[in-house]
Amino acid sequence: MQEAIEVKQFAAEGKDPGEIWTEACVAAKLAVEDFVSRHGEPLYCGFANVKIRPARGRFVEFLKKVGIGSNAYKGGWYISYYDIMQDHEWCHTQSMDIREHGCSAFADVLKRHGMDAYMESRAD
Repeated sequence: MQEAIEVKQFAAEGKDPGEIWTEACVAAKLAVEDFVSRHGEPLYCGFANVKIRPARGRFVEFLKKVGIGSNAYKGGWYISYYDIMQDHEWCHTQSMDIREHGCSAFADVLKRHGMDAYMESRAD
């Protein structure tokens, strides 16, 4: 099992990190739009982000170079919902549900590219 994970991570290293970023951001925005169209804006306030562990590889180096994200608490690389959504109309929502769906979709794309990434959230 571990060998399969390492092979997948190695294969992801060949893909342009900018393309992975764009693919993940598009997935997050589509997930947010889909969620809002079905549920509106739930009023439960909170935060969400994506964490990549370990904080290494071409994709993380790309993020560092372009100034996206920061060192995560207890290791890894932290990418905020704001960085992912940029100037999207739902970028500044306070709804934790919306933020969680966007960050989960973003992390799912990174996982498909062999990274250990997941969504984290906390209530406000």
